[in-house]
Order: sequence, then structure tokens, then C-alpha cells
Amino acid sequence: MSQKSAIKIEILVLAYNRSALISATLESLLAQTLPASRICVLDNGSTDNTALIVQSFATRGVELVRRESNNPRLCWTELQDMARGPWTMLFHDDDLLHPDYLRDASTALANEPGATIAVSAMRVHQNPERMAWGKISGKHYTILSGRQLAAYIFGGFAMPFCSVIYRVDVLKQGYFNMETYGKIVDRPFVIDAALAGRAVVMLDPYVKYRVHAKQDSRDQLSGPFLPEIFALQRYYRNLLGEHLTDYPGRIFLRRNYRNLLGEFNRLNRNMHTPMTHEIFFKNAIEAGATSIKSLRFGKYYAKITDIPRKIEKIIKTFIR
Repeated sequence: MSQKSAIKIEILVLAYNRSALISATLESLLAQTLPASRICVLDNGSTDNTALIVQSFATRGVELVRRESNNPRLCWTELQDMARGPWTMLFHDDDLLHPDYLRDASTALANEPGATIAVSAMRVHQNPERMAWGKISGKHYTILSGRQLAAYIFGGFAMPFCSVIYRVDVLKQGYFNMETYGKIVDRPFVIDAALAGRAVVMLDPYVKYRVHAKQDSRDQLSGPFLPEIFALQRYYRNLLGEHLTDYPGRIFLRRNYRNLLGEFNRLNRNMHTPMTHEIFFKNAIEAGATSIKSLRFGKYYAKITDIPRKIEKIIKTFIR
């Protein structure tokens, strides 16, 4: 496939109280071998020095838009309004981007005119600045339909949602349905964007995903709550189906029970009166997040796949 000229990509960063981390993030965005056409930070009402730190990057072309109060719902539509395109990346304020991501994703997108998004794999680190990036091939990508991407993600592909590059018209037409999905709204939003065309999936880890104490994902008080968890599983179920005859359906059957069980355990650790296993899965069925068929298949599949893991653990213990 012939390589075409690079496309232009802007980066919008949503920031909130990340004064200790955002400098490293912005440095990684400014270090791109294909510079972003624009870098703009939306400070969502930070109460620390985030805005001042971002302002210190103004001489290097970084823009700042500041909200006076924190609004986790309205900020997403504001980012849509801010996007100019033709391609827009919505990045996190605490992660790092590989220097060649914009270059490599741009080349892939230019060669795939039907694509509406690009995404990448990631590495997870507690101190990403101290870790080398490792080898990146630059040409290691695949093209997936929206349904195939959903199966990829549901099946466990380590995709950071901050890596998504949207075609700007698709980004602006999308709906961040916070009422239904809460803070896990990024999953259906990204998949819906891929359903509008196709997804370029960069298989190398172009993002260092930072693990830290103040991650949004660790804040149990802000969700995801049970109705939102069930809504997301229902979204995947409706899209992937429950048929053994095709790949997305098999992925759902394999992972639905295990994914729900993980959420059950997480919720019960944070409840004063833990929910019983029976009530949880009864509610999941009633919410359309699963079916008796999926639960039975998932339990059986989990038992089978646990056997080689236990054998491997025994062997490793014996060797030690």
C-alpha cells in the first residue's frame, strides 16, 4: 500500500488537578516527530496549580481554556465544540505519548480513507518517565470494523482511550451519554465512532498509561455504578451477540461472565451490605447485561481456561 502525505492532527487535553503530572504529559505531546497542528488544554475547574503550569507552556504554543468550576459532564461537549480537526485527539492529563505516534497514526490514516478513528495499544507504569519505550515498528497496525473493535476491547485488548484520534465530523456528531454510562461513557463513544467507518488499530504500545493514587478509575465514589455497568455490558451484548458461529459472539460468550464477576467483586469490596452472587446475576439478566446462556458458557469457559493457569503456577512454584 502506497504511503500518502501525513494528515494534520490536533490534541485536546482534558485536565483536572494534575499539577504534579501534566508537565510530563505536555512534554511528550510537544516531542512528537510529526508536530500536532494544535495543542489545547481544557482545565476543568482545577483548584491546584494546573492552570499556571499549562500557562508556562504558552511560549511553546500550548493553549489554555479554563472553566471556573468542575463539570465532569459538560466538559466533554465543550471538547467537541473546541475541536477544529481535520483529526482530533482527546488526551489524558496524566499519561505519556510515544514521540512517533502522530507520525505513524497519520501515515496509517492517510492510507485508509474509510477510517474514522485510530487507536493504539499501551503499557502500564507507575513511573513511566523512568521506563524506556521499547521497540516500536511504526507499521504494525490492522483495520477493524466497529463491531470487530468492540470485540477486541471486550476481549481484553489493552487500548487506552486517550490514544483515540477522531475524524472531526465523527467526533462532533457523537453523543457522550453520561446519563446511561457515567464515567465509562468513553467505551461506547469510541466504538460508535468506529461504527461510522473503520478503525485503524496501532498494535504497538504508543501510550504509557500512568498508575497513580488519584486516578479517576480508582475513585469509587464517582462510579461506575451498577446501572452503568449493566448498561455497558448490554451495549456489548447487543452489538456482539451471543453466537458461537462468529468471532464477536464467541468473544462475548467467553468474557461476559468473567467481566461481570470482576465487577461484582469490586462492588462488594466497597459496600456496607454486600450483594449476594445470586441477586447480582439475577439483576444483570433483568437489565439485559447477560443471559442464562452467556453465564453458563462463561462459567464453563472460565473453568477450562483456569486449568492451564493452575498447572503453570504449580510448575513455576516447583521450579523455584
